[in-house]
Amino acid sequence: MFPTGLPGDKTLVWINPVFLVSLPMNVSADLPIAPAGDSILPVADAVVWYHRAFCRIALPVRAPVKGAWQREAAGVVVTMEAGEGAALPTGKFARLLLMHLFDIAVRTGSAVIEIGDDPVAFAERIGADTGAVKLRELQDQMVRLLAAHIAVGWDGGPVLSVFDGRGRPRVAAPAWRSSVRLSTRFLAGLVENAVALDRGVLRALAESTLALDLYAWLASADSASVVVWDDLRARFGNAVQTPAEFRASFEPALIQVQQTWPHFISVMRDDAVEFRLAAAPAPVVEVPVPAGPEPLEVVEDQASLLAELESELAYQAEPAPEPEPVAVSEPAPEPAPEPVERPRQASRQTVSLKSHLTGLPQVVWLQRANGRDNVVIEITPGGRYDPETSTVIVLEPVALQVAGGLYTRDFERVAAWAAANRDLIDDWWDSSIDDFEEVAARVKKVPAPAWR
Repeated sequence: MFPTGLPGDKTLVWINPVFLVSLPMNVSADLPIAPAGDSILPVADAVVWYHRAFCRIALPVRAPVKGAWQREAAGVVVTMEAGEGAALPTGKFARLLLMHLFDIAVRTGSAVIEIGDDPVAFAERIGADTGAVKLRELQDQMVRLLAAHIAVGWDGGPVLSVFDGRGRPRVAAPAWRSSVRLSTRFLAGLVENAVALDRGVLRALAESTLALDLYAWLASADSASVVVWDDLRARFGNAVQTPAEFRASFEPALIQVQQTWPHFISVMRDDAVEFRLAAAPAPVVEVPVPAGPEPLEVVEDQASLLAELESELAYQAEPAPEPEPVAVSEPAPEPAPEPVERPRQASRQTVSLKSHLTGLPQVVWLQRANGRDNVVIEITPGGRYDPETSTVIVLEPVALQVAGGLYTRDFERVAAWAAANRDLIDDWWDSSIDDFEEVAARVKKVPAPAWR
């Protein structure tokens, strides 16, 4: 955390080195974000579908003394009643299991969710740990979950039953069930409010209940927001926590989420937390990691690197020349085949260099001269160019920030990188090179700092 430099000394900014920016205190413009549930995306193994209402607030972390629990915050109300002879579902497995039950319902479109009779097979199906201790915990929480009555209401609508396990025939003790039936009204609302969560992120955060809650909330958000601490505690805290205790647990959980899913920026103030979102790439299907990966300093496969850089390139395409007139009296001869060219390369005005090439946490944008005398580069916190968050650095006679602002440590690293790559910067500035492959091959990294 660092002082913001704004009026008042107590405002602190936590910045992830992967997504570095300092925000003004009056965040108003929303950054574009990836669709979180406006429409059902194609099914992908890397996606887990969850209900938007359950993303806004947290399920219980510990079982209450009574067999009933309710939380109401952020326009959402969730109630849970334990089944006879069972405790309420709690903790990380209550969340993960409910996520996967909803995911199955969205994928199948059926109110009947088939779970199967084998807890081990179900754990493997959802990618959970099948070790003895974890498996017993998963099985216990699933029994609690499917024996309970869960209901939810959101945005002023009626409170709908999700499912109700209390009406089953009485048995000596609650047991594993092979299926569960959602209410049809809730299923319709689930499909309309499905949020895509990244399965890999859920797996990485699985050991932190609060981190899971915060990730689901941020992944479902659709705008920048300022949330006061009392509201955050109402959403994600518990009744026994003091405000200081909640904040002490909230901050490291938020940092953990940002290190795993760096698609938002947070500003922690004494009275509230500001969140600003950036476009998150759609989760992709996991592929096996090849043995013996190349070290980071080695340039990646030329074709894949070129494709990635091509997608991030900001260019100004020149108009295509008018075709030569062809005589009507006789057909025009077919032109001889010509070598395949990349016509856009000559018209590129900027090129973005990401962290895996530069070693910097920010993205560097090389510029063309276009009649300007002083060589400049631009720095942005993410791969999408945004003039509002861009820092302009002029390199002559010395490196100097003329717009935006980086912290001293970050500016010194960028200046060191610019000095090490000055020949490349000048060649792009003077239009001496146009080829991305040459740019990628010539970029030099700066040593990574010891981030604390």
